Amino acid sequence: MLFLAVFCGFMAENQREHMIEHKREKEYMRSLIEDLQTDTFNLNNNILLGQVVRTRLENLISFLNNGSPKDSAVQLYKLNNQAGRVVNIDFEDRTSAQLKNGGNMRLIRNKAVADSIRSYWGGIKTMESISSRLEELRIKAADIQVQIIHNKYITLSDPLHPVPSDIVVSPGAKLINSDPELLALYSNRRQFALLVLNNYILNMKHAYSKAIRLVSFIKKEYYLE
Repeated sequence: MLFLAVFCGFMAENQREHMIEHKREKEYMRSLIEDLQTDTFNLNNNILLGQVVRTRLENLISFLNNGSPKDSAVQLYKLNNQAGRVVNIDFEDRTSAQLKNGGNMRLIRNKAVADSIRSYWGGIKTMESISSRLEELRIKAADIQVQIIHNKYITLSDPLHPVPSDIVVSPGAKLINSDPELLALYSNRRQFALLVLNNYILNMKHAYSKAIRLVSFIKKEYYLE
């Protein structure tokens, strides 16, 4: 009888722990859905921004290669400014940090869901690597840009705006250095950045689709609204 009582107590405690863990599992899934919805919003905005910056980079590169930068310095100043926006998405990691660092992925008993989550995280890791490369190329291009563009000819169109959308360029603006080889090098740097940006946009689109599917999948598997 004593053995049976101990065994029943053990089973009851074990069942209680399973219920608690199952409840935590669903809480994590609800939280992850919220994070994924934030990601899709940010991804959509950055995809749109990336497409705008891509067009502006193409215009800048075309002008450097086929225009007359030396004789049309004002145009170069404006094109350079328009192509200078930084495209970078920060993914929401509130829930993923808890799942990864706390060893809580073990709570996700649905293997298909767990695999889908890991696949999504893998895509984020790839994008972070691409983003780092894009920033590296941006800095390298900026190192050449400062040898060509002189800030004394530039005025912010709205100095009070935290992220000015355009600049005012003095009519008599000139280049610091109009050496064709330097301009060609600058064009090459911008071209490399354009290629990586294209890859970044493509991966953002994939991540967006994955996030949408993952939200639907989790809701279906866990009967969440």
